[in-house]
Amino acid sequence: NAKYTISVFTDIECGYCRKLHQDIAELNRNGISVEYLAFPRMGLGSKDYTDMISVWCAADRRQALTNAKRGGSVPAKNCTNPVAMQYALGQQLGVNGTPAIFAPDGTQLGGYLPPAQLRAALEKLSAKR
Repeated sequence: NAKYTISVFTDIECGYCRKLHQDIAELNRNGISVEYLAFPRMGLGSKDYTDMISVWCAADRRQALTNAKRGGSVPAKNCTNPVAMQYALGQQLGVNGTPAIFAPDGTQLGGYLPPAQLRAALEKLSAKR
C-alpha cells in the first residue's frame, strides 16, 4: 500500500546505495516503495556492470541484490537484461552519482536521504501539485 513509488538509480558498490537498501523496510513502513534502475558508475563493461547483469539474471533477483549490496560475491550469469538501457537512461537524465532518487513526477530528489526526510520531501512535492 505505497503512497509513493520512487525510482532509484543504484550501483551495487556504492556505500550510500547500500545504506538506502538497508532502509527499504523503513521506507515501506513510511508508504514508499522503491524501484531500482541499474547505474554501474564505472560504466559499461566494468565489473560493476557485469555484476549488475548477474544480479538481474539471478533466479532470485531481490536476494542477489541484497547479497551484492552486502559485499557478497555475485555468481556470474548472463541473460537478456535492461542494465545497459537503464544506464543510458540515467545518463540522459543527468545522473552522475548514486543513489539518484526520482520522485513519481520525475523530480530528482538528489542522493541518499533518511526515510523520514525522504517522506517529507515527497509530501512537499505532492502538496505543490
